[in-house]
Amino acid sequence: MTDKILQVPSALHRCAGPNCGVMKGISDRWWVMWSSLDERKIPVMHLAQWDEQLAVQEGALHVCGEGCAQKLQSQFMGNVLANRWRKSGGRASG
Repeated sequence: MTDKILQVPSALHRCAGPNCGVMKGISDRWWVMWSSLDERKIPVMHLAQWDEQLAVQEGALHVCGEGCAQKLQSQFMGNVLANRWRKSGGRASG
């Protein structure tokens, strides 16, 4: 018998990265992302190292690594800009 203890995730998590969908195993490279509005109602993207308590929160995005995190950040930024564009009636704003 070996002295190593196999840690199994307590829940099944799938990467939210675009076109990814990898299931979480025991890798320590995973991250948790979520968005919220700050006190001024401005959209904010959060990124934290993997934490089971964060991972089960409503709105949590499970991310398998840097590449998927960057893609999700890019989508978030595009959505914020598109929403700003719609709200301004199609006028450019700085």
